Amino acid sequence: MTAKTTIQLPVGPITALATEGIIHARGIPYAKANRFEAPQPADQWTEARDCTDRASICPQLSSRLESVMGPLTEGHSLNEDCLHLTITAPNDATNAPVMIWLHGGAYISGGGDLDCYQPAGLTKRGIVCVTVTYRLGVFGYLGLEGIASANLGLLDQRAALQWIQNNVTAFGGNSENITIVGQSAGADSIICLMVAEGTEGLFHRAILLSPPLRELKERTPTAALLSKKAEQFFTKDPRDMSVDELLVVQKKLLMNPVKTQVMLFAPTLGSDPLPAEQEFDQKLSEIIKDIPILIGWTANDGRPFASMMGPQSLLKLPIIGPYVESLGTWYITQSYFKWPSQSFHEQVLQAGGTSTSYSFGWAGEGNPLGSCHCIDIPFVLGREGAWKNAPMLAGKSTEEYLARLGSDIKDLWTSFASGKMLKSGLHIEFDGEFVLSQDVFFD
Repeated sequence: MTAKTTIQLPVGPITALATEGIIHARGIPYAKANRFEAPQPADQWTEARDCTDRASICPQLSSRLESVMGPLTEGHSLNEDCLHLTITAPNDATNAPVMIWLHGGAYISGGGDLDCYQPAGLTKRGIVCVTVTYRLGVFGYLGLEGIASANLGLLDQRAALQWIQNNVTAFGGNSENITIVGQSAGADSIICLMVAEGTEGLFHRAILLSPPLRELKERTPTAALLSKKAEQFFTKDPRDMSVDELLVVQKKLLMNPVKTQVMLFAPTLGSDPLPAEQEFDQKLSEIIKDIPILIGWTANDGRPFASMMGPQSLLKLPIIGPYVESLGTWYITQSYFKWPSQSFHEQVLQAGGTSTSYSFGWAGEGNPLGSCHCIDIPFVLGREGAWKNAPMLAGKSTEEYLARLGSDIKDLWTSFASGKMLKSGLHIEFDGEFVLSQDVFFD
């Protein structure tokens, strides 16, 4: 049975859905912003706001990872008015651990309200879960002198964390026990949020899935070049262009990159709220000693990008093509994901913090994508049926592994978010046979 319920928030009442002991509220505004402007606190309201339907997501092009994840944004409207979040909570939660999800998508695609990111399995384990939608691409990460900050999307995320801190208790969440989780661009965002101005105390643990950390310090010069190139494509003041016209500009920029990178749009060091590059490492080392970390990668993280970034003339050749793609998969996996994650893991340990690493090696039997980028997400997130068309999950016994391995990983995340300390320096392998045991936790 599904019923509607009213929840009184500090900013005003909302109407949410109540199903099988779970409260589900979608599209709660955490801030407001005009195009190219920094987010401001959302207006308060007095009449109950309907938060029972699908929420909009930031205007975007089709995801470049549809060939891996499937068409996940279908059914959601695209709208610049997208600064909202979705909250899923046990209906009897009291002082419960809170988990915040920042989606990936190279800062150009995705949204917090997508069915594939709904966390019912975690909520049933007593976690209050929040998924965040923020500005992307030209709307969130294109710095334009005199017009737009380079880090509007990051400012959105900070505004969301501040809203959660002030409002999550209305859902039974503990604002002093918040774990922030992100995959790919979402994990990259978390590293940035750690050092961003004004985020102190807004989260207390972090789970990082496949963060592409190699590029973090390469973006300052790239951001300037990107902005300069964008100016060549503007037919008029970008503040007066339509959404479709701006997306055409974004497509041109992606087709003519100023530099070969996994992510062209991304936060820029030295632009508010981030410190300059020379201050970044020192500030990060000061922060990470107090934030327990779980960080990892998949065995074939680079597989989807090898065909995008590799030499197209060689990739199309028989025999040679598959070899080149395999070599590219290995190189991108190691240099963009595995090695930088290992380096960050060591940086946390050297700073006196606690960090546990993992690798995810399961893949569907006979699936040529292997254990590719994003394949670990369905093991912890997703409404029933949300991942049914994901090519990366094709193969025998997938449902069995999603249930068995997924249950163990969700248990691990739940324990971590609840305050149990993972053994620092430990490396965990998720290969289909992982069984959660007390051996991974400190006594």
